[in-house]
Amino acid sequence: MALVDKEKDAAENAGNDADFLFRGQRRDLSLLPKLARIKLRGEIINIENLIIDEFRRASLPLAEFQPVDDWDLLALAQHHGLPTRLLDWTYSALAALYFVVRKAPYEDKEGNFEDGVVWLLAPSIEDFRTDTEEFGPLSNKITKIFRPKIISRRISAQGGAFTVHKINAKGRVVKFEKHANFKKKLLKIVVPYNCLARIRHRLNILGVNSSTLFPDIDGLCKHLQWRYSYYEDEQQIKKTLTRRSNGRKKPRR
Repeated sequence: MALVDKEKDAAENAGNDADFLFRGQRRDLSLLPKLARIKLRGEIINIENLIIDEFRRASLPLAEFQPVDDWDLLALAQHHGLPTRLLDWTYSALAALYFVVRKAPYEDKEGNFEDGVVWLLAPSIEDFRTDTEEFGPLSNKITKIFRPKIISRRISAQGGAFTVHKINAKGRVVKFEKHANFKKKLLKIVVPYNCLARIRHRLNILGVNSSTLFPDIDGLCKHLQWRYSYYEDEQQIKKTLTRRSNGRKKPRR
C-alpha cells in the first residue's frame, strides 16, 4: 500500500487523476485475454464469433442478467469463464493482491515455486472506452479499458473492470505489457512465493477473503474451507511455529 500511495502521488503530481487499475496473478504470465491464451480449433476471429453466437443463443434461460448489447454480453460471458477478448482488472489493490495469495504458490514440474505478481496500471482518461454505443467489442480497432455495468455481485465486490483487446489482421493479440500505448503505464510488483501464506492471513484481518470478494455460496464455502484447514504453504508455517514452541525452555516454578 505504501508503494501504491507513492505511485499515486507521482501520477497526480504529473496531472493524471485517473484511478489506478490492478491485476493480481499467481504466476508471472503475459497479460493476454483467455481467448489468446488457449489452443483454438480454428482462426481466432472465427472461433470468437462462434463462441459468442452460441453463448448468446444458449445463455438466455440460464442467466439472471439479460444483456442489452454486446458489451453486456461479453462482460457476462467473461464473468462466467467463457474465453473472450476481455482481461480482468480491479480498482482495488487489495483485491488484486488476494488473487495472488488465495492459493498456495504455483509449483512447476521441477518442484520450484514461482512468485506472484500484481500489475498496477496508471491509465489516462483517453484510455477508457466511453463511446460504447458507436463501437462494439467485437469490432474493437484499438485496445481500451471498459467499465462494465454491475451485472453481478462479484463485479461489484471486486471493483471489476476490463481491458478490451484488439485482435490484429494476423489474428494475434499484442501482449498488454508490450503494447505501445500501455507498457510505460504499467508497474509490475513481485510478491515472493514464501510470503503468500502470511499475506493471505493479513488480508483476512482486513476483511479481504473469498467470502467478501465472491459474495455467493461458492465464495462462502471456499472461505470456510480455508478458515478450517491448512493450505500447503500454511502447513509449513505451522510446523515451524510448533518447532519453535517446543524448543523454548519452560519457565521454572
